[in-house]
Amino acid sequence: MDGKHFEATARRRTLAAACLLVGIPAALAIGIGMAIDDGELRKTLYTAAITLVFAGLLGGLLKMQLDEVAAFKRRQEDAAAFVTHVLADLKGVFDEVARARILIPAHQSVATYGEEMRALILARVQLRNVIRALERRTDGIDEATRSEVTRQVRRMDHFVETLTTEFRDHYKALSDQQRGYEERARVLMKQFGEDLGQQVPPALPAFVWQAISRLPRLADFMGPATAYQAEFEAPLDEASAWLRDELARILGSTSARRRSASRRSSP
Repeated sequence: MDGKHFEATARRRTLAAACLLVGIPAALAIGIGMAIDDGELRKTLYTAAITLVFAGLLGGLLKMQLDEVAAFKRRQEDAAAFVTHVLADLKGVFDEVARARILIPAHQSVATYGEEMRALILARVQLRNVIRALERRTDGIDEATRSEVTRQVRRMDHFVETLTTEFRDHYKALSDQQRGYEERARVLMKQFGEDLGQQVPPALPAFVWQAISRLPRLADFMGPATAYQAEFEAPLDEASAWLRDELARILGSTSARRRSASRRSSP
């Protein structure tokens, strides 16, 4: 049973209970009035019964209206919280990806490459969780928004997947090269430490970093970022814009409704 059906059932039960609470005393008053001979008392009982019925019905209808307003507000707050959480999750993923773009070329090491790719694996898990949450969400979110944001997040997920798949396929070989690099670096630094006349540290071999930077997806990711901008940043911006419009719509912004209508009508 979903939330709306449960609330509707609760309202029907409340109304039925109110009718019983009003109807039984009113019926008793009418029955007593019919059984007595005192005309004035009978009139008083009939008037009381009618007053009780109208007051009860009006009170029940008012309570139903208040309950409906409260239920609408709860659904509105829940939908707004959902959209806010999705926006926060997408920003968290963006922060992880942006950090990787900076740290991997800055450190130029297999260790950092491995650490940042593992972080992107977790970021991809977060994206998949966002997709599942969007697919299961049916209440309070505009269907066009839900569908479009899901599509854009799938594009982001696919981009991150290409980086982590490349990492999976090449990391073992890079890690083996790293051990050879460390042995050479140790020998070179030992010689430098023993030669007191040498003032400039030796240039360490760069073959490991050269191998890393030749990975096609990673090279674009760190350099021109053509795929990154088209396959990650652009869908992120689009999804975020849809979500911000949806949040404003939920909270009652007229301008957001106009923007959302414009988005749905655009090719």
